[in-house]
Amino acid sequence: MKGLLQEPCGCFEQASSSNYPNVMVLGYLQATGDDVPELAARARELLPRGYQKITGYECKAKGFEWFGGDPGHEALTAYGLLQFADMQKVYDVDAGMVARTKAWLLARRDGKGGYLRNERALDSFGRAPQPVTDAYVTYALLHAGVPAGELGAEVVALAARARPPPMPTSSR
Repeated sequence: MKGLLQEPCGCFEQASSSNYPNVMVLGYLQATGDDVPELAARARELLPRGYQKITGYECKAKGFEWFGGDPGHEALTAYGLLQFADMQKVYDVDAGMVARTKAWLLARRDGKGGYLRNERALDSFGRAPQPVTDAYVTYALLHAGVPAGELGAEVVALAARARPPPMPTSSR
């Protein structure tokens, strides 16, 4: 676990990808009751710096983007929301920021069970197929405590996509 702890640096995606394991290590230690004081201390030392780094990429118009420039990016924002939801269990996360992030993602719904999308993408993370992005954003919102009833159209659309196609009938 010591090898998982890293100093968060870089853009939103990089800083999140190094900070999230710090969150997970501390969460694991707390959940299991393992007493590894120097490991927990190191994770607690890194979390404030990681949190400050990633929250610094919140866009003026809300949501998150690689470098904090508008417009926000739905998949990156969902990734951040997942991290903030887990981080709340081990660190003091600004509830107002989490609420703004949820509200921004909810406002990005397209009314057809999916989400609008910032087409500006810097790498393959931002260019996932639309159904994958829709599922990921819906999962992040559910994980962060948005009631399934509030995401009715999105959950129905996901369930419809997940159903296997009907089996062909035999012509016998």
